[in-house]
Amino acid sequence: MTPTRCTPLKSVCLGLLLLAGSILAGGCVPAVSLLAIDVVRDEREPRAYWQDNKAEMDIRFSIYRNKTISDTNVSVTIWNAVVLLTGEVPDQQAIDRILDIAKSHHYTRQVVNRIELAGRTNMASRINDSWLTGRAKTALVVSGTVDPTRFKVVTERANVYLMGLVTSAEATEAVMIVRSVPGVVRVIKVFEYF
Repeated sequence: MTPTRCTPLKSVCLGLLLLAGSILAGGCVPAVSLLAIDVVRDEREPRAYWQDNKAEMDIRFSIYRNKTISDTNVSVTIWNAVVLLTGEVPDQQAIDRILDIAKSHHYTRQVVNRIELAGRTNMASRINDSWLTGRAKTALVVSGTVDPTRFKVVTERANVYLMGLVTSAEATEAVMIVRSVPGVVRVIKVFEYF
């Protein structure tokens, strides 16, 4: 068997592919590692973590199944049975239907409604929101002053929502950290305190 030789052109192409792959994946690695930290160090009981995720999926599916509101841009986020609703809908009737669905789920303890009467955000705005969520999570991790696994971060229209079961001091510190992230318009607390 004879070894294959790499021509200079193949070497350059391979190098460019590897460089492009590492640059493109560079943004994903921190997000994936933050997700792993969230799952491994989440201080909620495993059952609560599972129930939150299941209820989130149930409510999303119920919204999707309802033909009158299936095309709305609504995010459902749950932490410790507290439901946060964010996004945009065209009319008050859509908000009412979504609230009814969220409140009627058997797992729901509280519903925080932050849905806006507005047109759907564009893709650039959603990408910016994802970017800000990642930046806020990273800021919490690198600060070293708070435990980032105690917080759930959601961003909508550059408004960052912080959820979690925290002390008053942790909440204050986390809000200060996230406020310092460039591009964040406002930080909204959706905390439970102990």
